[in-house]
Amino acid sequence: MKKWPSVIRQSLSTKLSLWLVAFVAVMLVAALFVMFMYARRAVKAEALAKSEAALDGMMQNIDNKLHEVEVAANNIHWRVEGAIDNPAALQRLTRKMLEENTSVVGCAIALDPIAWRGKGTQTMFCSYRGKDSIRVSDRFGDKPYTEQDWYVRPMVTGQREWSDPTIEPLRGGYPILGYSIPIHRDGCVIGIFVTAISLEWLSRMVEAARPFPSTHCALLTKDGDFIVHPDSTRLHSGNIHKQLAHHPDDASQQLMESMLKGDSGYMSVSIYGTDCYVFYKPYRNTGWSIDIVSPKSEVFATYNRLQSFVVVIMIVSLLLLLLYCFQVIHWLMKPIRYLDLSAQRLASGRFDEPIADSLRHDEIGGLQRSFRLMQCSLANYLSEIRQHSEVLKNQTMALKKARDKAREADRLKSAFVHNATDQLVEPVGKIASAVSVIQKNSNNLNQIDVVQLTTGIADNTEKVTSLLDKIIEVSVNRTTVENETTESNS
Repeated sequence: MKKWPSVIRQSLSTKLSLWLVAFVAVMLVAALFVMFMYARRAVKAEALAKSEAALDGMMQNIDNKLHEVEVAANNIHWRVEGAIDNPAALQRLTRKMLEENTSVVGCAIALDPIAWRGKGTQTMFCSYRGKDSIRVSDRFGDKPYTEQDWYVRPMVTGQREWSDPTIEPLRGGYPILGYSIPIHRDGCVIGIFVTAISLEWLSRMVEAARPFPSTHCALLTKDGDFIVHPDSTRLHSGNIHKQLAHHPDDASQQLMESMLKGDSGYMSVSIYGTDCYVFYKPYRNTGWSIDIVSPKSEVFATYNRLQSFVVVIMIVSLLLLLLYCFQVIHWLMKPIRYLDLSAQRLASGRFDEPIADSLRHDEIGGLQRSFRLMQCSLANYLSEIRQHSEVLKNQTMALKKARDKAREADRLKSAFVHNATDQLVEPVGKIASAVSVIQKNSNNLNQIDVVQLTTGIADNTEKVTSLLDKIIEVSVNRTTVENETTESNS
């Protein structure tokens, strides 16, 4: 089984597919990076605007609810000042306040013990909302009312104001928030009329306005105490300072300082290991500060889901693109693979196997048709070469035979010439001898001797002539053979 690197190196279609998908992936990642960068900015800006709008809406809701309590308290207050000498009427007015306003959990009229001395033994008139009915009490708060913030500050300033939270023991230790109105007589403050609401009720109202599911809201006094917080155990004095002491953090320290100074804005801080955005604003003229704490994971939840979704789609799309490119390129490369096999056949010497014609009109189709024409030309050329080879073979055989004949003729000629030469020696010698006898003894020879000598010369001459004719005949035959050989070579 081939390994993937080997398959990739040997497959052009796989290489082209991977390069194409890699290029598309780089361009897509770059485009998505830019898109997500601007999308994150847009999501952040939208979250900031949404949180700021929620903060403003929350402040408006709190203001409306507190204003309702203020209006209701002001409506009862003037009746309290008119019935200041009637203890029973004062008690009824505290009860009436609770009956007419379901959001109010307690109402009290606290008279100055010194200014009221000698006018009655009861200086505290209080009604509170029990589990199933309105009840009466002679105390309000977790310590003497003359030491509580809702009483002391309005007595000094003579102004109507909301007090800091306090623990009200009548209803099981629930934290409450009081709206105090000074009671005047003859230009002097002789007591305080206070209307209290539950911070749990206020907290639920505040939490209902949060912009994100995991967002929580808080209302902080100017002294660093929580008026509203999702964790009711934090609604105690000095919580913010204790928290900073136990968990020192520069960002949190800066945030708390900004909130206590009455600044507005937002900061990125880590709260118990969770990165959050904290949006804060001062609340009216009370010195309070309200904030919204939104985890970044919640703020960017939609963005993160979109990012994950887009990444999954991108990966799936690239895989599908890779598969599609591989299939298409594999199909487009099919004629080239066919031509490669044909070239291998041609390289092995199989020129007679035809190459199919192509119906495509692109470059690959043109290449296949050209390759087919080349194969046909090679086949025709090789056919001609084979024919010329057969002719050359036959000619070679004929030349070989002619060469053999020429060699045989040369051998026979040499043998014949040698034999004829040997045979010419005797008659020529006899002729020469007879001529020499005639020359030397011409005067002494008789007629009979001359006839014998001339007859001998004639016979030997005839022998020589016959041998020369044979030599000439052999020469003529050899010339004929050489001419035939030359014609065969041409």
